[in-house]
Amino acid sequence: MTVAMTSTSPLKVAGRQALLPSPDPSSVRLPDSPEKLPHASLNTGTGSLTEKSRGLRRLQSHNQLSSTSAAMGTQASNLRPPRTSITNRPSREQLHPQSTSSTSTSSTQPHTSTLTAATSASRARANSDAPMPFVPRSRKQPMNPSPGSNHLINHARKSSLEMTLRDGPPPGTTPASALSLLRHSILTSGVTATKEGMSDYRIYLWLTLLNVPPLATQVYLDLVHRSKSPAYEKISNDVFRTLATDTLFKRRVTDASLTRLLNATAWRIHDEQTANPPTPFAQKYTQSTYLQGVNVLSAPLLYASRSEAQAFALSNCLLSDHIPTYISPTMSGVHRGVDLIDQILSHMNPKLSSFLLSKNLPARIYAFPSVLTLCACTPPLPEVLKLWDFLFAFGVHLNVICVVAQLLLLKDKLHDHPSPAKMLRSFPNLDADQVIKMTVYIVKELPEQLYRDVVVHARHVS
Repeated sequence: MTVAMTSTSPLKVAGRQALLPSPDPSSVRLPDSPEKLPHASLNTGTGSLTEKSRGLRRLQSHNQLSSTSAAMGTQASNLRPPRTSITNRPSREQLHPQSTSSTSTSSTQPHTSTLTAATSASRARANSDAPMPFVPRSRKQPMNPSPGSNHLINHARKSSLEMTLRDGPPPGTTPASALSLLRHSILTSGVTATKEGMSDYRIYLWLTLLNVPPLATQVYLDLVHRSKSPAYEKISNDVFRTLATDTLFKRRVTDASLTRLLNATAWRIHDEQTANPPTPFAQKYTQSTYLQGVNVLSAPLLYASRSEAQAFALSNCLLSDHIPTYISPTMSGVHRGVDLIDQILSHMNPKLSSFLLSKNLPARIYAFPSVLTLCACTPPLPEVLKLWDFLFAFGVHLNVICVVAQLLLLKDKLHDHPSPAKMLRSFPNLDADQVIKMTVYIVKELPEQLYRDVVVHARHVS
């Protein structure tokens, strides 16, 4: 029987010797020769030793591997830098040892001491039960708010206007002086609001300035439960077009909410106009249940209100007490308003007035929606709310002067524009602060009689 002999490559042998450390000669025991063993026998046929020879080989192989492993560990440890001692806090088990039986303690004590010695010699184990070291917390530096995020500053402190609404006027203040204080605060500091135009107290300011009487919510609910009003078809055709491109409005106010408000308003006007006997208001003013443009006029009320009942109370007061002739069948108040715009513009800037008239652009061509909706048709909506703060404080009749103020601010662009009619078809974005400043300036420059016509134009019956 031929025994296959495999030879190892000299390169492999050299590589292994370079990787493995040389064993300590004193710790390596070479096997004795079989001839020196007294009871050794060699089986030449199979090429293997007897059972006793195999036992000696296993013993020397075990000793050789043990010494090699120890030598490798010693060489590897010499390559690492010395590890610094780590002071560890005692664990919860070490602080509060649990009492066990004496038998278990005596039996595990040697083993525990061995483990402790081994642990101290090597790196200490991670102890999740140990208390965390105290680290002083560093205070974060306050971030500088951007100009658009003014709500961070507004909510940090209460404005004088908000404190007056919350706490009331100072003791001894008359209602007239308290109202004058509110108006002055609106004109000087304004209503604090977010960049979306939302304010915690704006709706209550409007209710106060317009002198809206308390209205039970059940009154509004009863009108809603009466189903469709006579003007329901006109309302449903206009609701989905109301501020259709204004994402802020569409995000907050639904079409169903606006439909309910307009439908309830139509029922209220219908009941008032058909009452028997007629009410004093119906005898003086004839109003339509719904006119196109009232939907845009009601949109900011719903946007700023906390409920539909609040918006209904505001709409009821606005249409009945402040602009009753705006929703008459002939819309006589709106027509008087656009005529006043031509007169005011002619007084303030004759050159611009003549230029627009030469282009066949009287105010009734471009200013009719702005007068009817109190400039609510001009975006953006937060600027409309800011302008309404001013109008509700000093009078809704000032809206016609606000339209003239927008024209004066655009006079240079109107002169240079190749098509002024196209530019005035949709006014540029509203800048409430600039419009208010220009309006205050115009009021000071108007003749007394012309200003009186402005004051009474929305309530005068011709």
